[in-house]
Formats: sequence, structure tokens, C-alpha cells
Amino acid sequence: MTTETVAPPRVSRPRRRAAESRPLVLTTQVVLLVGFLALWEAAARNGWVNPMFVSSPSGIWEALVDYLSSDELASSLGSTTLAVAESFVIGSVLGIAFGLVLGWSPFLDKVVSPFLVPVNTVPRIALAPLFVAWFGLTNTSKVVLGVSIVFFILVENARSAVKGLEQDQLTMARVIGLRGGKMLAKVVLPSAIPTIFAGLRLGITYAILGVIGSEMIAAKEGLGQDIVRYSTEFQIGSVFAVLILLVVLATLVSWVFGRIERYLLRWQG
Repeated sequence: MTTETVAPPRVSRPRRRAAESRPLVLTTQVVLLVGFLALWEAAARNGWVNPMFVSSPSGIWEALVDYLSSDELASSLGSTTLAVAESFVIGSVLGIAFGLVLGWSPFLDKVVSPFLVPVNTVPRIALAPLFVAWFGLTNTSKVVLGVSIVFFILVENARSAVKGLEQDQLTMARVIGLRGGKMLAKVVLPSAIPTIFAGLRLGITYAILGVIGSEMIAAKEGLGQDIVRYSTEFQIGSVFAVLILLVVLATLVSWVFGRIERYLLRWQG
């Protein structure tokens, strides 16, 4: 009786090189970051730069600790988070629905598409004063601006997703009797998930940018309004503290969406 030795699967050379280079890349990134912060701190302490305008890492850390422990954080963060969530949900639902309709109906696409491009080129931040005039210094003005950004992103993504479907796939679906809502639920939407989810990840980022921009122009409260107030008071460390908080929140949201996307794609497969 003979036995065969099964050789372990070989790892491709490019993949192995990429795995081996990760520690070096991470180490280099950490060294560069620490070196930059050390140089910044030294420049501020030795008077090479004016800390009134650029602050310092230690000053920013102190400001961040103070801001996180302050009473205003809850109201500002709550106001911004609520506006971002509302603008993202409303803009996404409307945008996906409208985009699917345009992608499915060539006639409506030809009628509406020429108007989408010029309307979408209008800078949304320029509309913020107009929204404030219409809705006042309320949460609604921030939400409307965010919706106006997210909507067009999802319209284009959903429209492109439907138009990118293989005709053979649609033909086979019709052959087995799928029509209307069943076609949409069992063929169109599952196939469009990757493209639509890419639009959702982009949409949440721009929802944050839109709401923060609106708050910086005119708002009663919010993280954007805190940035403006600290800037006018020359509390540059506090400005950086709010920006760091925004970066952390945006990164966390992007990570969550990435995990959901991978789960949905695995489920789809």
C-alpha cells in the first residue's frame, strides 16, 4: 500500500511579498507620525512657529480631553449625528428608488438625465444660506442640505447598477417567468448591491461633510458651529480637537459600512 504526500498549497509570490512588507509599512508609518508630532511639538515650544495659530500636539491633547468631558459635547454631537442620520437615510432611500426607476425605464432616463447634470453641478454649500432663509436655524436646514448631496450620489449609483446588468441575465429571468416586482427583488436588487453599497459609503461621508458645512455657515449648535466658535476665539487646539473627533467618527462609520458590505456580498455569493 502506497501513500501519497500532498504538498501544501503554495502561496503566490506577490501575496507573500505583500504580507512580508506589512510590518515594514506599519513601522514606517508610525515613525513618520511620531517624528512629525515631535517636530511640531518642538517647533511650538521653541518659538519656531506661533502656537496661537498652529497650537501643539500637547495643547491639542489637553483641548481634546477638555472637550470630551464638557457639557457641550453631548448637545453638539447629538445635533450633528441626528442631522447626518436623517439626511443620509432620506437621501439614500429617495436616491436609490429614483435611480432604480431611471435605470429600468429608458424613456424616463432620457427625459430626466439632461436635467440631473446641471442641477448636480450647483455647489450645495452655496445653497446653505437659502435653506436657512427657508427653514430657519433649525435641524431641517442642515438635513435638507445633506439630502441634496446624498440624493444625487445614490441616484447615479443605482442608475448605473441597473444599466450594468447583463442582458442575458434579464432574458433568463423573463424566461422563467419573473416580471415586475419579482424581477426587481430577485434579480435587479441582488445584482445591484455592490454598486449601491459603494454609493452608500460615499453618501455617508458626504452627508457628514454637508451637515458640518451647513453648521459652519449658520446653526444654533453642532460640531461645525463649535469649529467656527473656537476659530473666532483663537482656540486653535480646540479646533483641532473637534476635527480629530470628526475624523474618528467618520473612520468608525466607514469601518462599520465596510463590515456590512462584506457580509452582504458574502451572503449574495
